[in-house]
Amino acid sequence: MYSPILVIHIIAGFLALGSSFVAVYTKLVTDRHQLHLYSGRLFCWAMTIVFVTSIALTLLKPNLFLFVIAIFSYYLTFHGWRLALNRKGEAKFWDKTAAWVMIATSIVMIGTGGWFQLQGNGFGPVLVLFGLIGGLTAGQNLREFAAGPVKGKDRISGHLGAMLGATIAAITAFVVTNIQSDPAWIAWIAPTIIITPLIVYSKRKIEGKTGRKSKKQTKD
Repeated sequence: MYSPILVIHIIAGFLALGSSFVAVYTKLVTDRHQLHLYSGRLFCWAMTIVFVTSIALTLLKPNLFLFVIAIFSYYLTFHGWRLALNRKGEAKFWDKTAAWVMIATSIVMIGTGGWFQLQGNGFGPVLVLFGLIGGLTAGQNLREFAAGPVKGKDRISGHLGAMLGATIAAITAFVVTNIQSDPAWIAWIAPTIIITPLIVYSKRKIEGKTGRKSKKQTKD
């Protein structure tokens, strides 16, 4: 069972990686809406398969590290996908549930990462960093849900930020599989350090100077 699932996981990972580049390029560079839409859908479905197969693989060969990383990666995809589909911007049950699952997972990630660090395990910093990112992101999403419908520029900005975060996850999976670093955690966090400024720039470009005020001025 393990090998066939692993093959599917790898194929889906390559599809996610390729489609993510197309989706980002067509949105930030060429602004080709239809191609962005199709490549974005392919990315989301590919990441869904990656997530499902990741959970299956970690159940067949228990690995807490990969299990929580899979949840972290897919939360970003799920949240970004939901913002793309939910044009009314009203948070549903699954939106809030996913955020709380991510917060609970982030607590496990930070605690496990701290324990790994005490044990001299090089993956400790990775879990702590991703746990902080996941927890803070989910917490911010819950605050936005409580503030009212996420619409207009805020919805687009949130979608772009989440999808770029999920893209980092896809790139990270490729990097750690094909590139060795010493210490090992460098390969895990390098894509985050390199691409995060692009996320900040892109979100600010979309939001402009209005931020959440855009909800009062923009009808989606």
